[in-house]
Amino acid sequence: MGFMEKMRGATGPVLWVLVFAFGILFMLQDTDVFSVLQAGPRSMGEVDGRPIMQNDYNQRLNQFTENYTRQTGNPPSIEQRANFEELVWNQLVVERALEGEMERLGINVTDREIVQAILGDNPDPIIRQLFGRPDGSIDRATLRALIDQPETQSDWILIEDQIRENRRQQKLNQFMQSSIMVTDREIEQDFLRTNTTASVSFIRFPYSDISDSEIQVSDSELRAWHRENAKQFERERTWNFRYVSFSKAATADDTARALQDIAIFRNDFASSTNDSMFVEMNFTTTPYSGSLVERDEVPSAFSVVLDMEIGEVSEPLIRGNEVALVKKTGSEGNRLSFAVLSRVIAADRTITRQQNNAEDFREFARLDGFEREAEQQGYTISEATATKGAPFVPGLGESRVTLRALERLSRNQISPVIELDDRFIVLIVDRITEAGVRPLDEVRQQVENAVRAEKRRDLMMQRVRDQYSGAGSLDAIAEQSQRNIQTASGIRMNGTTISGAGREPGIIGAIFGTQPEALAGPLRGENAAFFIVVTEREDADLADLTSSERDRIRTRLTQQKTRTFTEQLVERLQEQVRIKDFRQQLMML
Repeated sequence: MGFMEKMRGATGPVLWVLVFAFGILFMLQDTDVFSVLQAGPRSMGEVDGRPIMQNDYNQRLNQFTENYTRQTGNPPSIEQRANFEELVWNQLVVERALEGEMERLGINVTDREIVQAILGDNPDPIIRQLFGRPDGSIDRATLRALIDQPETQSDWILIEDQIRENRRQQKLNQFMQSSIMVTDREIEQDFLRTNTTASVSFIRFPYSDISDSEIQVSDSELRAWHRENAKQFERERTWNFRYVSFSKAATADDTARALQDIAIFRNDFASSTNDSMFVEMNFTTTPYSGSLVERDEVPSAFSVVLDMEIGEVSEPLIRGNEVALVKKTGSEGNRLSFAVLSRVIAADRTITRQQNNAEDFREFARLDGFEREAEQQGYTISEATATKGAPFVPGLGESRVTLRALERLSRNQISPVIELDDRFIVLIVDRITEAGVRPLDEVRQQVENAVRAEKRRDLMMQRVRDQYSGAGSLDAIAEQSQRNIQTASGIRMNGTTISGAGREPGIIGAIFGTQPEALAGPLRGENAAFFIVVTEREDADLADLTSSERDRIRTRLTQQKTRTFTEQLVERLQEQVRIKDFRQQLMML
């Protein structure tokens, strides 16, 4: 019997199952899951058609977590791991985008280059590592013998692929280095800008002297400014939500249990003849140190040791989130030594209980309503706003885990229990605002402040231009305006601030473009209108540029150029490439 015949004869539960299956298929089409299946079971996404394989992702993520654990002695927390996951994903996206950029630039490695890298006079480091002799030569007989063996062909494919990738990366690095080359002229200009200084006298007219009552702002001006500066008000997708928290913090019962558990070691600690081994074997969180310390250097939490006998062990102590036993191990004059066996106060039972409470709340909230269930159980409801790409969530701190959960939710939907580092939360989404320019009504005050500031600057500039443009000196302006003449010295050409005037990079530029003793102004600054007179200028002499200083400047400028070039390249690549992210469909977010 064919499929259609089976369909015609299907009744009852069988027909329902088939209809349900087709419903699932149509739903999966809407979620683009077929793209995931077509990309293969191990593909997490694509960048211009180049797959990001799950194996590559997992290997790099494991490297991050292992390095973190090795460096800190602890596994990464939930949020730290989420940060690593996002970092690894972004790295792989950029790398796949760079592969396309290398192809566009014609950066490739020919088969002839690979042959030379394996059999040539200057073989690749991989070949040297595998077939190098102690004297630095290559065991070419073994190399050729393995190349000719059919059973090693799959291994050679991997080696050739690795050599090809290394060579492509070298060529890309060479291209980037050529793009960020620092010239001698740039070094000399930087030296001159850093070491050329000036002294100046000035009078400033702060824009804040213009009162709000002197400025009128119309709705049409607000709309025009908002429209012309729309990029300032662009936002990513935003969620407004409410949540209930279930703390993981240790309770008094957890502390009492931890004190009881560590008290068991007190007699054995006292009788131990090798204290460093004892505390290490019993997993202390406080490293052993047998050195003598002054009495006033003993931490206050362990001050009980001051009045103890050598070999005596204290009662269990509480130090922050730890419990501890302290043993006095030595004394010399006014100094002493001690060993500490400490353990973090475990909140395992509390965490399990709170997770269960969160699960129960979630299920009843779905049945009876979020707000009603919270009120019945006496839970506090908090409100928060989260924005895509901004992991800091007010009230929760940095939480990519929360952002990931929000990505999967629709309006009025209650989340599963979300585990954070310090708590469990259950949330409900109240509103989702899609990405775009924030409307004027939302940013009216911000726009009005900007328009007023702009008008205030224009009005002050026009006022001082009308009143003082005929003055021939700073003294005349000071007398007419009843303002003091200020002075500043040691202003560097590459500086951004003026003593007594604040951040004024534009005015500093004008200072070094003005003839000494000549009155200049009015000049439009960041915070005030200026009239200035350069009283002294000391130009740097390139004869003072030493070779070591030249090298330091070259290094600094190279680092600056590299950072800028890389940021611009990555930004351009991410704007140009087509990124498909299958992580959510694969339940990895």
